[in-house]
Amino acid sequence: MADVPPMMTEEEMMAMANAPEPTINQSIGPEGAAGMLQPDEDIQVVLLSRLESLTPEELMMLDSMIDSNTAQILLKILPELQQLMDTFLSQGGGGQPAGALSGM
Repeated sequence: MADVPPMMTEEEMMAMANAPEPTINQSIGPEGAAGMLQPDEDIQVVLLSRLESLTPEELMMLDSMIDSNTAQILLKILPELQQLMDTFLSQGGGGQPAGALSGM
C-alpha cells in the first residue's frame, strides 16, 4: 500500500495561507538579483529617448528638483542613468553640471 502523506493540521494550513509571497529577488535568487542591478542597453535607449523628448525648460526643472542624494538613489534603480551622465559629461555637457549632476 502506498504511503499517504500525513494530514496537515489546521495551524499548518493557516501558516501556509498566511505566508508572504516571495519577493522577485527571492524568486530569482542571488545571481539573478545581482544581474538586475546591471545596466541594460534597451532601458538606456528608452531613457535617452524620453529625455530627448523633454523641453529645455522641463530638463532644467528636473535637474533643479533632483539633488545629489536623490540622484544616488535613482542610480541604484536606474544604473543606465550613470552611463548617460558619463556620456553627457565626456562630450562637454554644456559646461559645469548643475542640480542633480553637481554631486556626481
